[in-house]
Amino acid sequence: MTRGHARGWVVFGCLAGATLRHQVLRPKTDVAYLFVMPLAYSPGVTTLQSGTLLSHYRIEGKLGEGGMGEVYRAIDTKLDRPVAVKLLSSSATQDQEARQRLLQEARSAASLNHPNIVTIYSVDQADGQDFIVMEYVEGDTLRVLSHGGGVDSSAWVEIGVQVADALAAAHALGLIHRDIKPANILVTKHGVAKVLDFGLAKQTSALEDLGAGDTTVVALTAPGLIVGTIAYMSPEQARGQPLDARSDIFSLGSTLYEALTGRPAFTGESALETMHAIAAKDATPPSVFRPEIPSDIDLILARAMAKDRDERYQSSRDLADALRGLRASAEHVTSTVVLPRHLADRGPNNLPSQLTSFIGRRRERAEVRRLFGSARIVTLSGTGGSGKTRIAIQVAMDMLTDQPEGAWFVELETLDDPTFVPQSVASVLGVQEEPGRPLLATLSEYIVAKQMLIVLDNCEHVAAAVAALAEGLLKACPHLRILTTSREPLGSRGEMVWRVPMLSVPDIHTSAIRTKEVVARYEAVRLFVDRAAAADPSFQLTDKNSSAVAQICHRLDGIPLAIELAAVRVKVLPVEKILARLEDRFQLLTGGSRTALPRQQTLRAAVDWSYDLLTPKERILLCRVSVFAGGFTLEAAEGVCPNGDVSNAEVLDLVSALVDKSLVVPEEAEEGFGRYRLLETIRDYGAEKLRAAAKGAAVAERHGAYYMALAETAEPELRGPEQALWLKRLEYDHDNLRSTIRGFMGRGEPSGALRITGALWRFWYVHGYWEEGRKRLGEALAMTGAMERTVARAKALYGAAVLARVQGGFAAAQSLLQESLGIGRELGVKGAVADALYELGNVANHQEDLPAARGLYRQALELRRELHDRPGIALTSHGLGVVAYAMGDPLAARALYEEAVRIQHELGNLRSEAAGLNGLGDVALYQGDLAAAREYQNRSLAIQRDLGDKSGIAFSLRLLGRIAVREGELAGARGLLAESLEIFKEVGDTGGVADAIEAIAELSAAAGDAERAIRLAGAAAAHREAINVPLSRPDMEQLERSLAVARATLGKGAAEKVFSAGRALGLDRAMVEAASAA
Repeated sequence: MTRGHARGWVVFGCLAGATLRHQVLRPKTDVAYLFVMPLAYSPGVTTLQSGTLLSHYRIEGKLGEGGMGEVYRAIDTKLDRPVAVKLLSSSATQDQEARQRLLQEARSAASLNHPNIVTIYSVDQADGQDFIVMEYVEGDTLRVLSHGGGVDSSAWVEIGVQVADALAAAHALGLIHRDIKPANILVTKHGVAKVLDFGLAKQTSALEDLGAGDTTVVALTAPGLIVGTIAYMSPEQARGQPLDARSDIFSLGSTLYEALTGRPAFTGESALETMHAIAAKDATPPSVFRPEIPSDIDLILARAMAKDRDERYQSSRDLADALRGLRASAEHVTSTVVLPRHLADRGPNNLPSQLTSFIGRRRERAEVRRLFGSARIVTLSGTGGSGKTRIAIQVAMDMLTDQPEGAWFVELETLDDPTFVPQSVASVLGVQEEPGRPLLATLSEYIVAKQMLIVLDNCEHVAAAVAALAEGLLKACPHLRILTTSREPLGSRGEMVWRVPMLSVPDIHTSAIRTKEVVARYEAVRLFVDRAAAADPSFQLTDKNSSAVAQICHRLDGIPLAIELAAVRVKVLPVEKILARLEDRFQLLTGGSRTALPRQQTLRAAVDWSYDLLTPKERILLCRVSVFAGGFTLEAAEGVCPNGDVSNAEVLDLVSALVDKSLVVPEEAEEGFGRYRLLETIRDYGAEKLRAAAKGAAVAERHGAYYMALAETAEPELRGPEQALWLKRLEYDHDNLRSTIRGFMGRGEPSGALRITGALWRFWYVHGYWEEGRKRLGEALAMTGAMERTVARAKALYGAAVLARVQGGFAAAQSLLQESLGIGRELGVKGAVADALYELGNVANHQEDLPAARGLYRQALELRRELHDRPGIALTSHGLGVVAYAMGDPLAARALYEEAVRIQHELGNLRSEAAGLNGLGDVALYQGDLAAAREYQNRSLAIQRDLGDKSGIAFSLRLLGRIAVREGELAGARGLLAESLEIFKEVGDTGGVADAIEAIAELSAAAGDAERAIRLAGAAAAHREAINVPLSRPDMEQLERSLAVARATLGKGAAEKVFSAGRALGLDRAMVEAASAA
């Protein structure tokens, strides 16, 4: 036998160690070291003919030869189902001890019940033949599927996740496969992966036919002996060392490598050459063979195949989670994994999902993280299109495991007023403004004890405001870290500025660029190939085109945006033509110099080139959609862009064409709102072209008209059954609405400014944009020409008054409302009069002037009844109910709440109906009718859960918790109140938090924890004073009754001290204590 023949034989014995390797490979190897046998030989197996009956299994045909014997397709005649029957060879079962070990291992494997493991139905014997009956699965092995260049990357991820999950399930039961390889993974036509021969390799001494080229080493599991297939075994397996679950992880890594690349991870001229490669050499990164795949696939497989098992994933579940992290969409793999951290340890975040893979930047990511070792604010600075945002998001993902309270992304690109930078951060964190208190103080209080990262993106146009906010937050919050992106440094104290480099590019002056393997190592090339393959799936990097691709990336200075724009053109131009066109543009922009390419000019050249390739109508649409701020819908584009040269019917096809050419980016939004956006540079470029064509003013006017119509259409809907949907739509288009307001003011159109701000006040109120709404309304009201006493002015005055009132500006609110009331009366507009009277009633109510409030509500109600304004009638009736309840008249309150509930039910306004049911529950609880109170609150809770109204859910849970306390059901009350407090915190309802803390104080008193009850009551009282939201008289009476025993238990002096201590506790500490009490 020649040495070359060893590759086609099964090798038994101890084959580990350099000395043995040398002996086997030397010219005159003593074959006494080896016992060899042809692969196809399976001793002691009886071949069965079709139609043979083995027990109650009717043989239908031979499927192949696998571990320990032959495998047949059969029919289970008892259950009338197809099965696979594996006959065990006599060599595997002739020794009784070995036979028992083998059968026991099969029984253990049969205990597995996992969708990705072939099920073993039974271990049986008939006519002296041992056999195993298994699930019959139709499909191809991963070995077959990987031929021809490897499996599609998205399918590869799914297969990897399924197999890793299967291994995790088996390892949890103490079972190790020991022979994971492509031939042992079957994939059905529906894409379901099934692991074959699970656990059967562990104890076998038989042979396995693996097909041409495989070399299998099998032996009993005594120390120093080897089991498994050489090409896929782990280093410890090759050395004959004890195995554990991590050995399977290595084999799976090798298997997935081959499935992706179409070639083994480790090869050699002989079995021992291969074993040496496994032990001493690293596999070539798969991206060398498939440059289009995400770079993190290289990292995942490298970690799975680490030589030292302590450096591998420590469980198959970890490997499965890493593979899951690659998912982004059903069509394309997106890399968001962070290695080698446990993904399960990541904190909460709102980091944007990436629509494309993240290429390279490993060193840069590590460097930015290192900077946080000596600085708490790091700014990524660089030109537009250099990848600042992508790096920032990826670094934030990398840092998630070190941020227990998460990483939070705040987009500032479309913010037009620097004074609203704090509001943007508060909106992302869910922090609501508090009346009479600087937002910086509220943010600081929220963040102070938290360990979190805030990412502020695109700061250059609001740099001073960002710097001021960052300094204030960092000074007050010792565990906070801030990462910013900007075209220039912020100038903030303590700021560490890091210049974002371009992607690495090949040296075009060497002959190495003619080799795809060399070129593919550069990040810029990998980005080009990835984006080109996404645009044209047939595109591949080859030796023929590698030089042109390398020169494209070099000429574009490695600027990611320019490279992406170039890559998408492979659909219409070969790369050689792309290179030639880019070269012409560079010469034009640099005056002939090829060595000094300003980055902004390079971007402009790339965009000019991309623009020139568009059709005339595509160019028109690209310029016109640049008017949108923060994105747009197809309907908005259809409403703004057509104007003779482009028809409404053409917009859909034109937007689709721009999406295909990567100039417009599609975005997913909730509730089915399909949206689009422009990259920052593309939007600036389009706006410049629009201005140059003197068409900007006309498009801006159409944009303003469209969003004026949107705001005015939404206004009545915000009080109707579709209010949640409309609130979301306005939120998505908030930047466009801001742009519209700014346009009306810039053009000196007070009528438009008053109309749109008057239509939007309720949106600003509900979503917590109190300061912004108040400012914009004030600016509109102060415009030259805005003093005309019109309905639009009356409405804007009313909205401004509401926002002033919720911020505690009662005097300002009264002044605004008096003017609005006067205009309404002068013009004879009863609706405006009713609105002003109603809101004046709210102001009086907040100032605890209950008689005045009641009188104003009654006047408003009379007018609204005259106008048959049913929503207004219901709203005012509810207000009167609140006053009646606060004045101690529960019967009147009940009647008013019932009228409001009836009307809201008829109108389909379920959210307001649920609020009325809450009021009825309050009255019932006050009257001691616990059963009725519970029924009302349960009805309200059911509606709120159906609507997903979190604040309403929390409100009902709090009331149900108070009822449970009164009934003595303290365990149930704890669950209700704990959930209520958690939701109030989540949605940022500071008044609700006070309500929940007081309810938990009542619970603590009922449980006999007097000191905690009084302390929590003190904390809630201090918080109410801070936000100017006093308790109603009935609620105060109920709270005092609940705390009376606790006060008596402590004694007057002690109780006062504890209450004072509670007042000084602070909201965050109070919430922690309340949560522990619940």
